[in-house]
Amino acid sequence: MTARIPPAQLTDTEREVRAAFATGTAVDLAGRADRSVRGELLTGLLLGAYPLDEGAMPALRVDNALVTGEFELEGRTVGHLVSLHGCAFERPLDLRMAQLVALNLRGCEVPGLRGRNLRVGSDLRLELGFRCTGVVDLTDATIAGTLRLSGAALHHPEGVALRAERLRTSGSVQAVALEVDGELLLSGADVGGGLHLSDAELRNPGGTALEATGLTVTDSLHCDNGFSAAGTVRFAGARVGGDAVFSTARLTDPPARGSRVLVHVPDAEATLLDADRVRVEGDLRLDRGFTARGAVGLRGAHIGGHLLLSGAVLGHPEDAADLARAFAEGRAEDTVPLALVADGVEVLGDVEARGPVRGRPQGALRAYGQVRLVDGVVHGSASLSRARLRAAGRDALFADRLRVGGTLFLRRARISGSVRLQNATIGSSLDCSGAWLIKPRLRPEGTVKPSLDARVATIGKDLLCSRGFRATGGVRVRLAEVGKRVTFAGARLGGATKPGHPVPEKALQAYGLSTQELVLLFRPGRPPAGLVNLSRATAASVVDGPGLWAARGGVLLEDFTYSAISAVPEVSVRQRLAWLRAVQPDFAPGPYEQLAAVYSQGGEEEMAQVVQVERQRRRYSELHWAGQVWGRLQEFTVGYGYRPWLAIVWLAGFWGVGLLWFAGHRMQRLNTDTEPVWNAPLLVTDLLLPIIDLGQDNMWKMTGPSQWIAGTLIAVGWILATTVAAGATRVLKRG
Repeated sequence: MTARIPPAQLTDTEREVRAAFATGTAVDLAGRADRSVRGELLTGLLLGAYPLDEGAMPALRVDNALVTGEFELEGRTVGHLVSLHGCAFERPLDLRMAQLVALNLRGCEVPGLRGRNLRVGSDLRLELGFRCTGVVDLTDATIAGTLRLSGAALHHPEGVALRAERLRTSGSVQAVALEVDGELLLSGADVGGGLHLSDAELRNPGGTALEATGLTVTDSLHCDNGFSAAGTVRFAGARVGGDAVFSTARLTDPPARGSRVLVHVPDAEATLLDADRVRVEGDLRLDRGFTARGAVGLRGAHIGGHLLLSGAVLGHPEDAADLARAFAEGRAEDTVPLALVADGVEVLGDVEARGPVRGRPQGALRAYGQVRLVDGVVHGSASLSRARLRAAGRDALFADRLRVGGTLFLRRARISGSVRLQNATIGSSLDCSGAWLIKPRLRPEGTVKPSLDARVATIGKDLLCSRGFRATGGVRVRLAEVGKRVTFAGARLGGATKPGHPVPEKALQAYGLSTQELVLLFRPGRPPAGLVNLSRATAASVVDGPGLWAARGGVLLEDFTYSAISAVPEVSVRQRLAWLRAVQPDFAPGPYEQLAAVYSQGGEEEMAQVVQVERQRRRYSELHWAGQVWGRLQEFTVGYGYRPWLAIVWLAGFWGVGLLWFAGHRMQRLNTDTEPVWNAPLLVTDLLLPIIDLGQDNMWKMTGPSQWIAGTLIAVGWILATTVAAGATRVLKRG
């Protein structure tokens, strides 16, 4: 038995409370002159210090009392209902290790509640006006029902306001419209139902507003519909059996603004919402106006449904403005502000961060700082269409080794900074149609890196950089593999974001690119503002136009192979050869051989011959003077072996000239013992064909001009025979 207040010392109010306890009747002390009830009386009633009549059904139901003294149930077992509505306590309640059937403190004002290892057999109600100016300590408490905190106000700004580490509840935690000044601790808590913090307001600027590391929620987590937190929110390692909803939530932490990390070395302490290693079986919703004035951390998170970011605003606009100023001044920052850090995240559904679509009015993701998805895995598609990413001079989207099962959409995105997708694997397409990638990453020396860097990426279907696509830092798809189509139709590659900004040297780096169809159609008035490197690229078909060959840095074509080529609009083979001459001041045979092979395989042998003749012409033009003369001679006589009919034309011409001469100038016979018959046509033929002897040139004595004409015909015959032999050898080698 506990010490009790003698009945004679009880006040009239306390006697009424004692009498009502025996029958379980509620006592409302509102408006009374004497509202005071000593805590020792309440404790004595609950612990059996006052005898009860037989058949009593006791329950403590007191409303609007002023409880003085100690209300202490430490280590005690209470088998009666405890319901104290609207009461004010002078001292903290001591419920450590107590076992209660039910506890209702709705609307009460307390300076603290000591409930470590408390056991409650049903609901614990601390709601609807419950106010605490100290610490509510529910560490290791077990609640067989629901913990109700909706509408409560916990004020302890100098420390922890609610300590519920390793709390166990069979039901939910209902904390809708909860107001907290100080830290809210739920680390290691196990909630059998859902955790509802909708419309809650947590304030602990410069510190941790909500610490829920290792939290387990069997159902859904709701921090939405007006939820706000001034301070860090931590759900690292949490487990959520349903959805985790942060829609419309607002997270701020003014003292921590401007947190930055070294590039490529993100710091876990730099995140405002720390959900690293969280496991959500349903959707993770950070959408519909979700705002975090700092970074959101999802490193190693596992999301069984979708990751929804449409309408979210992440990071500090001031940080993005600082980067923009540094870019304008040509300064490369070695740190970068973070907006989303999701390295190693796994999403079994889609990542949805796109702009307005039918039935979904919310806008696209806006990120002021870097969005990281390094080593992330998205089993569905990822859409950042119309997204606004701001990290000028840095990698705005850093997603090396990202794996996407479907399509990665960047349609009409506006990105200030670079998009880095090195070694990424995309099951379907990378769709950048209409995207603007400006203010690319700066190197320390002030030069720019590519706006889109997808080197060694693997894309199952298409790479679409068309319909107004713009990349001021150029595009790098070095050694990338694209299953079907790569198109840059109408794209703007390279150039300065604004006058005075740095310009890239390379507009398109496609070294070793492999694809089935390569479309390189640039507007003639806006050709690539830099080098286009197609060396060792492979494509089944190529579609080009004059805009490509007007690239301001030239076009590299070494070992560029393709099976078919066409232009829009169609051009002649002469025009293609002019393009090759323009971009290759130094002769290289490969592009000519490739073009000739394509024409030949397509049955256009005449075009192939034109290309081969041009190849030989350029080859001999770079030799010494003797080689140039020999080349000219082959060109005019047999077209380097590709026009053997020219030799016949030349032979016929010289044969006609010789015939005209010798038909009017009969020669004297050389040997008087014979009587040869004069035959001018046969004589001219014998002179022009040095290999064949028709017996005519040795029977007549050439004198005067005829001697010179005969010698000329013999020389022409030898020259034509040599060039024909050289051409025939080349044809045989080609065959």
